[in-house]
Amino acid sequence: MRLTRLIVRDVRNLESIDWRPVNGLNVLVGPNGGGKTSLLEAIHLAAVGRSFRTRDTSQVIRRGTGCLSVSAWFEHASGQRQHFRMHRDVNGTRISLDDRVLKSASEVARAVPILALSQDGVRRFKLSRGERRSLVDWGLFHVEPAFHAHWARYHTALAQRNAALRRRQPTAPWLEAMVAAGEQVSARRQDYVQRLQESVDRFGSRLGVDFVAGLDMQRGWPDSQTLSDYWAEAEHRDRGLGYTSGGPHRANLLVRTEQRLGLEHLSSGQVKLLYLAFRLAQLEDLLRRRPESEPIIFFDDLAAELDSAHLRVVLAALSDHQLQRFVTSPVLHAELTTDGGSVFHVERGTLVQALSRDSHD
Repeated sequence: MRLTRLIVRDVRNLESIDWRPVNGLNVLVGPNGGGKTSLLEAIHLAAVGRSFRTRDTSQVIRRGTGCLSVSAWFEHASGQRQHFRMHRDVNGTRISLDDRVLKSASEVARAVPILALSQDGVRRFKLSRGERRSLVDWGLFHVEPAFHAHWARYHTALAQRNAALRRRQPTAPWLEAMVAAGEQVSARRQDYVQRLQESVDRFGSRLGVDFVAGLDMQRGWPDSQTLSDYWAEAEHRDRGLGYTSGGPHRANLLVRTEQRLGLEHLSSGQVKLLYLAFRLAQLEDLLRRRPESEPIIFFDDLAAELDSAHLRVVLAALSDHQLQRFVTSPVLHAELTTDGGSVFHVERGTLVQALSRDSHD
């Protein structure tokens, strides 16, 4: 999958952009706040239906305007072309594929897998169990078609149970659906994380990670109980809280290093390398299981946070599969120009100049 053209209207500080990226490496260079990440955000809006920086799309609309729109044209290796359009205004979000309005953004997201690596992602990976869980679910969404259906059924039943808890109504009508879908979600997560372990170790070695990181998926409820028994026991507490306090929606990707659990004792540099190893392992798994998927790679501002050796390793790993890549950086590091492609200068919300161009990768 290659992005061949992008038209952006009123996304963050981008008033009007009409851009044709190259097939391989696209390097976006310019001052912070100039619009580099906003261009990546616009691609994500068109291809996934939401930003990779925030779940509140209203925050992405350019100040002083009431709506945004993004049109993106993609081409598959087979030659098939698709046009995605996303429009957001006060009435909500409308997503279309080749002029056909879609009911769900997941129809688009599965067609265009985007692996977004960012410095902000590193921070969230360390601090948020929700972020770590979301990364696991991203991988499963793209490699196991049935996963999203189980996930959606679980969250629908969860919302119904939470409503029943708040209204002091019986929760039994939702229990069977929650248990069936929740057990599927949990089992697939655990299998997926175990499958990634070998690849995480290998990429960690390439990146120079000097510790062993064991991965485990904490289910979100005690291992000693079935999900059904757990919710039956927790119902009194949950009624007092007004929501379901435990279950697959509270699952957590755990990391054990040198007999210590969690990421708090690791340095910011160690967390960054572990995050990169995990994400590169996800990319490898996706390409192995869905070789036709042709994911697009975002590498947002991480170049400024990596030394030359680590930057070369990551860029080499990303270029192994000849995928379309988008890298942002406030300055043009020498390592960013060794892989061909084109360098674009972005400043004050405008794509000012293509400094170099090589459409072959």
